[in-house]
Amino acid sequence: MKKDQIISILESNDLFHEWYSYVKDIIASDEFQIRKLYPHHDDSVFHHCVLVSFQSFLIARKIHADHRACAIAGLLHDFYPKAWQYNEELAKISSNRIRGKSNLFHMHGFVHAKEAAKNAQKYFPDVCNSTVLDAISHHMFPLTIIPPHHIEGWIVTTADKLVSVQTLDVKMIPRLIGLGGVLDRFNMGERLL
Repeated sequence: MKKDQIISILESNDLFHEWYSYVKDIIASDEFQIRKLYPHHDDSVFHHCVLVSFQSFLIARKIHADHRACAIAGLLHDFYPKAWQYNEELAKISSNRIRGKSNLFHMHGFVHAKEAAKNAQKYFPDVCNSTVLDAISHHMFPLTIIPPHHIEGWIVTTADKLVSVQTLDVKMIPRLIGLGGVLDRFNMGERLL
């Protein structure tokens, strides 16, 4: 297996080997590797989750929380079974891995945290304790309504937002919250003036 670029970048950190010892089996699994084909904004779910995992691990270590649980929960927080954005390469492998259109409360932002927790429990039951599953299930607070019950969940939630803000193209926000069509029509009208 060719070494991933993101892993190579993280190796320069003194704490890399400790973090990697907690997550290497998950990262190496075929089921996690396919997340390289799941789009996540302008990136992949694989890349995003590795960054959230490492950031969560570092924060937890700094404040003396369960850094192993944070590394695992951060890595699996977006381990949902179906991609919510289309990817041609993924569609060639299996169209069953791409989510169809949904109504508002069944859209990705509202449901993927619980889906990711179920999927994590299915594929990695040996590392998914109650703290890890709670962090995964509630990382989308306030969309999940119920906040995380443990500090580790708050750490993963925060790291997810920090990493997302760093990689998010601001122009994508309207589409992500379901206003893409409205703004497209508005922008069309603006061009006509």
